[in-house]
Amino acid sequence: MDLLKAGQKLSILFQKEDSLVEIACVISALLEDRIVIDLPQYFMRYIEYLDVGCSLTIKAFSKIGTVDFNTIVITSPLEDEFSVELDYNAMKLTPNDEIPVVDAVETLNITMGEKFFKVSTFEIATEYLKFYCDYEFKLDDTFDCELILPKKCGIIRFKGTVTYIDPVYDNEYQISYSNMVDEDRQTLLYYMYLYSNSSD
Repeated sequence: MDLLKAGQKLSILFQKEDSLVEIACVISALLEDRIVIDLPQYFMRYIEYLDVGCSLTIKAFSKIGTVDFNTIVITSPLEDEFSVELDYNAMKLTPNDEIPVVDAVETLNITMGEKFFKVSTFEIATEYLKFYCDYEFKLDDTFDCELILPKKCGIIRFKGTVTYIDPVYDNEYQISYSNMVDEDRQTLLYYMYLYSNSSD
């Protein structure tokens, strides 16, 4: 996963007595098993919470959402560098309030009863996608879908329901997602993150 990169802003959060402390930092380097972080100059006042073995929460920010995970300190800021454990399996990507949208062309397989359609998307969002198809779907038609993403992401399965038919281009449809497992939702967000970054 490429959810984190050098130069990216993040926050370190930890509990200090009755309050939650948040320190704004920057990723200095990503190593195989840890993240090296540049701390602000005032870190010494919190040194006891940044010692080896201390538990922290990390929040990193991207344009489509926030990546957050719990971690532990591997090297103290009093050593050469401050680093925390990197575990991609512990990460969760939460979308921003504004629905992220990418103008992506991917294959969508639709199965509706005995009928099968292999179509192309032209817009993918966290709550819906749009595609072209010569078949005449109706509003509220529901069918099984497989969204075929690049190998790095895989296949996302869900039930799609037609929520909008373009009044001008009658072969353009919008469907909403349902019955999508949480792991697939995370995969969709990860795909959108990668797509957004590669199209900058």
